[in-house]
Amino acid sequence: MSCARRCQTGCMSLASVQTRMPVVAVAGTAADRGHQHGELLRDAIAECVAIYDGVFKLSDDEVARRSAHFEAVTRAWHPELAAEIDAIAESSGQPRHWVWALNARSEIMSFTGAQETECTSVWSPSTTTLAQNWDWLACLEPLTVVLDATHEDDHHVVTVTEPGMVGKVGMSSAGTAVGLNFLYSPEPLDGVPVHVLLRALLDARSHDEVEQVVSTAGTGRSAHVFLAKSNGVGSSIEYTGSQMWRRDSAGDPLLHTNHFVNGGAAGAELPQGAGGPNSEARYDRSVALVDEHGVDSAASVLQLLDDRGNDEFPICRSWAPSPTLGLDSGTVCAVAMRLSDNEMDVRLGPDPSGSWQTHTV
Repeated sequence: MSCARRCQTGCMSLASVQTRMPVVAVAGTAADRGHQHGELLRDAIAECVAIYDGVFKLSDDEVARRSAHFEAVTRAWHPELAAEIDAIAESSGQPRHWVWALNARSEIMSFTGAQETECTSVWSPSTTTLAQNWDWLACLEPLTVVLDATHEDDHHVVTVTEPGMVGKVGMSSAGTAVGLNFLYSPEPLDGVPVHVLLRALLDARSHDEVEQVVSTAGTGRSAHVFLAKSNGVGSSIEYTGSQMWRRDSAGDPLLHTNHFVNGGAAGAELPQGAGGPNSEARYDRSVALVDEHGVDSAASVLQLLDDRGNDEFPICRSWAPSPTLGLDSGTVCAVAMRLSDNEMDVRLGPDPSGSWQTHTV
């Protein structure tokens, strides 16, 4: 499958809003939502399976074996999301184990040695805004969607995600927003997949329930989860296979890229992976921008996401060959979640002059 694919809006039904980043609206029970997702994104899910087949470079039997573990973990921890993923697989026409593999793709990639080397995120407590660039493969830009999910009790979630996956970066009507940065950890990763965790946080109906989700999920993933609440508290949560390091802030901005910053000496001793210099450069540049301009306005938050002050390792990255995968990668999209306004702003692609679209929860 070529990563030169361009956007084909023809694969979306009339239920999809034809903005630059398609909006796929689903509603009802977990099974209802999953079936709608799988049907609306049938062609795009097939393309994602082909992309990750190339990224994983594993036999089909090995993909099935590894996805079965994460299916069992998810089903025991969050049966509702397991039912939604099952329904996506059924309606999409893709092998069931492959849709589960998409939802555990970060954990499976860590096993194969494939590494993501980008993503820059910021929490602005003064504006209650959580924002980030999602940097990944160029071939996923035309496939990325906003999943707009309404539950039976009218709980509402909007999340930027990849077809076939139940969640990624997004916010909920309960006043919760989540972000994600890849982290490299050499430890075994056998816990709840991070993309499932992100959606579970968004499905939580209260801030107390959010904390229960964090507590029960445990460790077993290699990622930084950015968690923000409408009460003005942001949480930077780093995971390894066996550790969790958390920093909360209601006053000072929080920043993250793709290396450990919360774990003190223990975190500093962990290998950074292939993206270490890139991550450190973007983190240092983010700190400098906050020191110089602050992030006390929407404009200053977006200024940080758009920055290209470091020519070698810019925060907003144009398409270029990935040092770890050999495929073109860069800023797939920028996302700013304004909790005080219950709105999520999304801009597709690596161009800082691109247009924004706004979604309300």
